Amino acid sequence: MRSWFAAGALLWLAATAGAQPIRIPDFRESPRVAQAPGPGEKCERCGVIRSVREIQSQRPVEVPQVFQNQPMDGGMGSVVYVGAVVYVPLGKGTDKPFVGGVGTPEMRDRFNQTTYEVTVAIDTGGYVFVQRDDGGNYRVGDRVRVQGNQLELLVN
Repeated sequence: MRSWFAAGALLWLAATAGAQPIRIPDFRESPRVAQAPGPGEKCERCGVIRSVREIQSQRPVEVPQVFQNQPMDGGMGSVVYVGAVVYVPLGKGTDKPFVGGVGTPEMRDRFNQTTYEVTVAIDTGGYVFVQRDDGGNYRVGDRVRVQGNQLELLVN
């Protein structure tokens, strides 16, 4: 009995020793990085990030008639569409093309668009508000240079 246990333990140990951990790749774009101005150099658009606020926005979407759910009566033959849909109508008099989510309000919330409002306190005074899709890449306290709606991380 002990030999079976020892053999099983040895087999498990060998299997876990050769196993590679699963690494999920990070496909987010890295923030742009620039050299920080030296001591005494003036930078009119440089500052420090004071806040990063997530903003959820829902795009108004007109769901094609064919995918609009009827009130559920619970009877036989009820059809409820839920999920992501790519709809390309063919023929005259059909709805417009549609890409998006259909279903319950909870499910449609998953298709919201997330953007970030980044507040930067400029060194020369004042604040700049920049709305970005990649605001999650920045942290409060980061030194940045603002150019339009672009942010460059400053490194020494």
